[in-house]
Amino acid sequence: MKRFLRTSVIQTVATLHLDEVMLQRLHWRISRGDPLVLVVEMHETLQRDADQFRRHLEWVAERFTLVSPETFFGLWDRTQTPVNWSKPAVLFTFDDGRESNYTVAAPMLESIGTRGLFFVVPEFIGLTAQDARDFYYSRIDIRGIAPSESVEEWTPMNPDQLADLTRRGHSIGNHTLSHVSLASLPRSALERQIVTSAATISSWIHKGVDAFAWPYSWNAINREAWDLIRNTHRFCFSPCPGITNYSKNSPHLIWRTEIEAFYSDAQYRFMYSGLANPAWEGRRRRLKAILKP
Repeated sequence: MKRFLRTSVIQTVATLHLDEVMLQRLHWRISRGDPLVLVVEMHETLQRDADQFRRHLEWVAERFTLVSPETFFGLWDRTQTPVNWSKPAVLFTFDDGRESNYTVAAPMLESIGTRGLFFVVPEFIGLTAQDARDFYYSRIDIRGIAPSESVEEWTPMNPDQLADLTRRGHSIGNHTLSHVSLASLPRSALERQIVTSAATISSWIHKGVDAFAWPYSWNAINREAWDLIRNTHRFCFSPCPGITNYSKNSPHLIWRTEIEAFYSDAQYRFMYSGLANPAWEGRRRRLKAILKP
């Protein structure tokens, strides 16, 4: 029933063009000086969805300013001249380290003139065959569904591919060592999941790791874990929808909105418009309370 209602709402919004009305409001806020960035969270970018994903990106490129991770990170550098965008900005991020992000997503982003931020799980990176599938369905996709016969769905990138993405201007971020909830781990386990994970990624890409994104739900974290992340990373991204105002929001709590490559036109337009954000306001407020000293 919940899925049916959500689908009905999205279709109604599309029919009435309310998504375009909301996008016009975002543009109005930019014209008034609000420095807004929508951070998109994606997962698999499969070859079978490539045509839909390309239409998706072309639609976004017409309505948003595309920013690379390097540009996004620079927004918090107060010594730089403030940006003057005519459209709200969007940063694309990808979770877990699937090889489809390397073969499909990265080339598509490059073709429209931008770069992505790839949050990877070191214990998943480089696995092959049965080991990759077992890890994927025990740690990453834990819905209990039958494993897919499509190898593309659960094959990870390898360290050489991560290094290649870095050379091409993309950024690699930390998504914990083994894709775990950080909400109740002891200090020693947090060190391994956050600090050891970052060191492992750094050894592959030959540069520091600035960004961290915790996996699972918006509340799969606690104050101790967040403190350790803040002490070891410049940026922390949450799996909680919203839009970031970089003049007001902390770089250690950046909202991310899940918008997948396979979404229909009506679905992704609904999410980019921000119409889902009010439903998450209470959880954003509760997350801030969890992380408050």
